[in-house]
Amino acid sequence: MDVRSTAEDAAVTYRYVRVGLVALVVFLLVSLGLTWAHTCLQGSISAFFYTRTHAVFVAALCAMGSCLIVYQGSRLGEDALLNFAGFLAFVVALVPTGSAEVCQPWLPTVSDPFGATANNMIALFVAAAAGIALYLALERLRPSQPPPTCAGPGCTEVSTGWKRVAQVLGAIEPWLPKVLAAAVLLGALLLFWPPFRDRVHVIAATALFLAITLVAVYHACYAKAAERARRARFYAWIAVLMLLTVAATIVFLAIDVHYAVFVAELVLILLFGVFWGVQTWDVWDLWDRYPEEAVPALAEQEPTAA
Repeated sequence: MDVRSTAEDAAVTYRYVRVGLVALVVFLLVSLGLTWAHTCLQGSISAFFYTRTHAVFVAALCAMGSCLIVYQGSRLGEDALLNFAGFLAFVVALVPTGSAEVCQPWLPTVSDPFGATANNMIALFVAAAAGIALYLALERLRPSQPPPTCAGPGCTEVSTGWKRVAQVLGAIEPWLPKVLAAAVLLGALLLFWPPFRDRVHVIAATALFLAITLVAVYHACYAKAAERARRARFYAWIAVLMLLTVAATIVFLAIDVHYAVFVAELVLILLFGVFWGVQTWDVWDLWDRYPEEAVPALAEQEPTAA
């Protein structure tokens, strides 16, 4: 096969994976909205597992997990976090939350097997339209930009804060894949222990979003090293907002605030969708991907006042 054709096929596949993740977020949110319009508001997004969103919930999360695992991160640490988050998306999909947050079950039945068909198909077509629109917009309207570097004249000095973040990422990266693999194995061993099993869904969802938060931190450092200050600040703010929302979700779960968990989960999913969408615009072409050496380059710069 021609080398150029192979490269073009790889680029299209890469873009499909990126756009597909945004479309899957739309797929899930549209189905949630349709179900909510015909029944009560569940106590959490995960509680929609027990409604006619069930099939969309499982399908969307499993597909998201596949995309996150397939997508190759720029560095070992980022790739390990994406694989970890992808695996946990499967866990969140396949291990249900407790029924305490379910205000009204609304599943298809043997007597009404097609009850969820309208919900599922409307959500599918809206998501497909959103994905196609995003792909065409990025393909035709996105302006070209120079490839990112990490050795420009504006990157000779960075603030102490950025330097420390890059140093922390560099320090944890060698053992991060092993720790994440150990966490997965430990979870598998404890899965059938009732006290742990009852909390698997919540633990997996929390760890998933924490992993995505660290991926956003990686991209903040990539953009900062490449002298793309606005994008660096955007990714940093996404990471901060996701971390604060995860912390708030844990608090809400502990004190049992009604609907607060639903709002927190919705915010996290929207933040993820926005992050991934902007990141897709940022690294649309293969040569737009940030170089592997961006984080160590940032860590080695001379610090200035934070």
